[in-house]
Amino acid sequence: MVRTVYSPEHCLQYLEQYATQEVYVIGLILGQITEARENVIHLARTPEEKSPDALSETSFTSEKPEPLRNLLGVSETWVADHAKHVTRMLPGGMFVQGIFVTSDEDIFEDPNYFSKVKSVLNYTFKAQNANPYMNGNYPHSNERLILHMCTSTKVLTCKSVEVGTGNKTSIKPVEWKFLPKPQQWQRLDCYYEFDEVYPVIVKKSGISVKHQFQQILESAHKTIESSVMFIDGELKEGSEQLEQLNKKKKVKNSTKSAQDVLKSMHVSLFVPFENSLPETVEYLECDGNIHFSGVVASSVFMYPKATVSEAIAAVKQDIIRSLASRFTMHCDALIDDNLLPEEKVCFNEPPRRVLVPVGSLYLCDYLFPGEAPAEALLSVKELLDLQITEGDVICDVETPADTSEFDALDRDTSSEELLASPQEASQFMYITGICFAMFVLIVSIFVHYYDGIMACISQLFSRS
Repeated sequence: MVRTVYSPEHCLQYLEQYATQEVYVIGLILGQITEARENVIHLARTPEEKSPDALSETSFTSEKPEPLRNLLGVSETWVADHAKHVTRMLPGGMFVQGIFVTSDEDIFEDPNYFSKVKSVLNYTFKAQNANPYMNGNYPHSNERLILHMCTSTKVLTCKSVEVGTGNKTSIKPVEWKFLPKPQQWQRLDCYYEFDEVYPVIVKKSGISVKHQFQQILESAHKTIESSVMFIDGELKEGSEQLEQLNKKKKVKNSTKSAQDVLKSMHVSLFVPFENSLPETVEYLECDGNIHFSGVVASSVFMYPKATVSEAIAAVKQDIIRSLASRFTMHCDALIDDNLLPEEKVCFNEPPRRVLVPVGSLYLCDYLFPGEAPAEALLSVKELLDLQITEGDVICDVETPADTSEFDALDRDTSSEELLASPQEASQFMYITGICFAMFVLIVSIFVHYYDGIMACISQLFSRS
C-alpha cells in the first residue's frame, strides 16, 4: 500500500514560489503522523549558511539569505542544526518528517544529488536521536520523506527513504495530496504544575549545571510518563477517537448551539501515588538543592481522528520537550557551565513559552526575561520562513515568574542567617527521609496484614 501524505494547499504555493525563481532551495517538512492519517503542516526553508562553523542559534540572523548556487554545497550540520531549533518550536505530536528540495536536476535519478540528500537526512536523524527528550518517539522510526519540485517542469515527486541503516537504501513512493480546505485540528490544553526539590552535590570542579538539569529531566520524564491523563475530567478509552469525544460532548450540550461547544479539550495529568514514592530511602549528604517551581503550559494539536492514546503520548511529549528546550537554552546562555556557589540563594528564570500562529494551529517559541514579542518574530522569520506581526504572538499562556520572595532577601549576613547551612539542609533531608520511610513501613504492614485484621474483626462481630 502506497503511503499517503496530506498537506495544505499553501505548501504548494510555497514550493512554486521558489521553483519559479529557479533557485536551489532545501528545507524541512513539518507534520504529524497518526494511525488515521499523515498530515504536513508547514514547509520551512533552511536559511543560507553564513559561515562554515556557524552552528549556534545566534547564527540564524535576520539578514536576507542568498539563494543556493549548488545543492551539493549544502552543509549537513547546518540543516541538522536548523531541524534542532525548529523541533523546539513544535508542540508534542509534531515532528520534522524530512526535507524538501527545489532544483532543476532530478535528485532521485542523479546519484550525486541523491547521495547528498540522503547524507543530509542521515546527519539530521543522528543529531535528533542524540536528544530523545527533545525529539520523542518518531512514529515511522527510520523512514523520512524527500519532497522534490523541479524548477523547470514544476513536477512534484515525493518518496520515503530509510535513514540510519548504513549502505542499505530502501526507497518507497509516496502519494502527496494537497487539501483545498484548511485542515481542522483538535486542540488539547494542559497546565502541568512543576514543584520539585533536587539535591546538589558540589564537586571540586564546581557544579555542572547541564549535568544537574539532565538528572532533573530524567526524573521528570519518569514522573510524567507514569502519570494518568484525564480529558475534560474523565478517564477515556485509549482506542477512542478524539472526534467521538466531541460528538458525545455535543449530545450532552444539545440545547446549546455548535458555537457554544468548546473546541479545545482540557487535559489533567495525575501521578499514581505508588509512582511518586522513591524506590529506596537513603541518607544523602548534599551541599544544597535546586527548587523548580512553576507551571508548564501545553497546547497540543491533533488530527480529529487520532486516538486518545496518541493524544496522551503527544501531551506528555510536549511537556518533556518544553522542559528540555528551556534547559538547553538556559545552559547555552550561561557563560560558564561549571559554577561554584557564591551566594546562599540564586534565582534563575528559564525562558517562558509563547505561541505563534502557523496556518490554523499554533507552534511555540521561548522568550527570556526582558525579551519582547518582537524577538519571536525573528525566530519565526528565520526558522520557519514566515512573516507574522507582533500582535499575532500570544504571550499570556505563561506569566513571568514572581520574584518578590527572592527580592526580599538581602545578600548580606543577616539574610544568610535565615537560610540553612549545607549541613543543616542535609540533616533536614535525612530526617524527612526517615519519617517518610516510617510512614511507608506502617502502610505496608497494614496492607500486608489487612486480610488477617479484617478476619479478626469479623470474628469479634460474629461473637457479639
